[in-house]
Amino acid sequence: MPILPIKKSVKVNPSKIIYIPNDRFAKKLFNLSDDDFRNACQEPLKLVEIKKHKKFGKISSPFLIIVDENLSFTLSEPLDQFDFDVLIVCISEYHAGNYFITPAIIYRGLTGKVGTDSMPSKDQLSAIMHSLEKLMFLKIEIFMNELCEKTDYNTEKKFHIVAPILPAEYTTETIINGKSSTVIHLLEESPIWRIACLKNHQILSFNSEILDIPRQQNTRLNIMVKFYVLRRILEIILHNLTSTITFPDVFKNCRIENAHAEIKLRAREFMLTFFKHLKTRGCW
Repeated sequence: MPILPIKKSVKVNPSKIIYIPNDRFAKKLFNLSDDDFRNACQEPLKLVEIKKHKKFGKISSPFLIIVDENLSFTLSEPLDQFDFDVLIVCISEYHAGNYFITPAIIYRGLTGKVGTDSMPSKDQLSAIMHSLEKLMFLKIEIFMNELCEKTDYNTEKKFHIVAPILPAEYTTETIINGKSSTVIHLLEESPIWRIACLKNHQILSFNSEILDIPRQQNTRLNIMVKFYVLRRILEIILHNLTSTITFPDVFKNCRIENAHAEIKLRAREFMLTFFKHLKTRGCW
């Protein structure tokens, strides 16, 4: 693994476009139950890619989660929507050619903010760095040969990969846009991106500016709600689905279905505020 340059000066223009890998694997990996997450760390978990193929029936891609021994904390929770959101921003920056980024750039991608209010608070920074470590020190191994052999997804008719979810390293010794900062060096494309692109480019995208809602806090939960709701809106538009997004579905995917009623109420009110914001912006 390359060593980050000491006090290297790097100029970065953060990406304005957010790209979301939107295949079955990306959705499954970041929405595993506690039991499925633990099981996937021990033996392959079967991902159903196609339920009823007209010729082959069910087609599956087994996958494993491998915990790197260098993980600096005890992994007590599965990957969740916020981890996915951080990964999405890193993928988007890599796609834009920004291989050196900062927590502030990630925060900007998560919130759509620019200028003086685009710096994360202590709690927001902690949440971002915690997710980064999970993404860097968890590997996935996925066997997609059956899918490739029985569909047109890959001309080589096979695909097997073992890689960190986020191939990256970070240091505090690099100058970004004139300031010394914690810097994340994105080493390669995420396998989550590669897998979604392999499946006929199952990618969604939007302009990050629409995430910036005036006078609203960017808590970890609010960020999760915004990203998940936007993903559902884009899916509905792209695939001409029934234009319905339910509170229970959002609660489940943001892992608050069993939370206190007050937390659900705040999430529900924030969702309604977000929909009004999108309407005001004339989105779609």
